[in-house]
Amino acid sequence: GLAIGIVAGDKLVYAKGFGVRSKGGGVPVDTRTIFQIGSTTKAFLATTLAIMVDRRKLQWDDRIVDLDADFQLKDPWVTREFRVFDLLAQRSGLPPYANDMLGMLGLDEATLIRSLRHVEPVSSFRSTFAYTNITHLLAGRIVAKAAGAADGDRVLQQELLDPLSMQDSSYTAEAIQAATNHAEGYRWTPNGTIEVPFTQLFPYDFGGAGDINSTIEDMARWVRLQLGNGSFEGQPLVSPENLAFTRTPKVAQS
Repeated sequence: GLAIGIVAGDKLVYAKGFGVRSKGGGVPVDTRTIFQIGSTTKAFLATTLAIMVDRRKLQWDDRIVDLDADFQLKDPWVTREFRVFDLLAQRSGLPPYANDMLGMLGLDEATLIRSLRHVEPVSSFRSTFAYTNITHLLAGRIVAKAAGAADGDRVLQQELLDPLSMQDSSYTAEAIQAATNHAEGYRWTPNGTIEVPFTQLFPYDFGGAGDINSTIEDMARWVRLQLGNGSFEGQPLVSPENLAFTRTPKVAQS
C-alpha cells in the first residue's frame, strides 16, 4: 500500500490511501496510516541544525573537532577541516554506508561514531558523493548539545513535530508497532514478498539518519513548511536563509 498527498497554495488539496496495510489483514491504507519515512528524516535533522544556527548556538562552518571529542578520522587533515555542514553533505571521502553494519549488530551511538576513525578514505575530502549514515548520528549529537537536550529526537519533537502538529509522527520501533493504523514492511524474494519485522536496531538506532514514522497528513505539514520558506501557518520556525542552506548542493557537479 501507499498514500499520496498533493500540497498547493499552502493547503493539502488531495490525499488518498491505496492498497492495504498488510498482506494478511487486507485493511485499506488511509491518509493517517503510518509508514517509515526512512532517509527523508535527514532533511528534518538538517532543519533542526538550521534552527540552532538561527539561534547562534552553532555555525554551519564550526569545526567538528571543537564540538565533539569522539569524532576523529583516519586522515588527520580531514578531521581538522570537517565542519558542521560536512556531516550532511555526503562528500566525506569515506566509502558509501561506512560501518552501517556495525549499527545493525547493536553497537551504541558513541561506538559507531568512534568507529569511523578506523575507516580508510576512498576519495579526497569534499570531492565525491558517497552516502553515509553515521555522520548524521554525530550531527544529531551536536544538535542536542546546542539545544541542551538529551538527544536529537527531543529537539526534533520540540522544534518541528510539535509546532507542525505532526501528532501521528514518532521515531521508535515501539511507537510504530503500537500504532493501530500502520503499514507493515516487506521485502521481495523470487518466491514472493516476505514481511520484515520492525527493529530498533535499524533504522531507529541511526537517529536522525532515518528514524521517523509518519503519515501523509503529517508529511503534508512538513511540505507546507518547506514551501513556506520556514514558516507554518504564519509562525516562523526557521529562517528562509538557513532553510535554503539545507537545500543547497555541496557535491561538485560533473
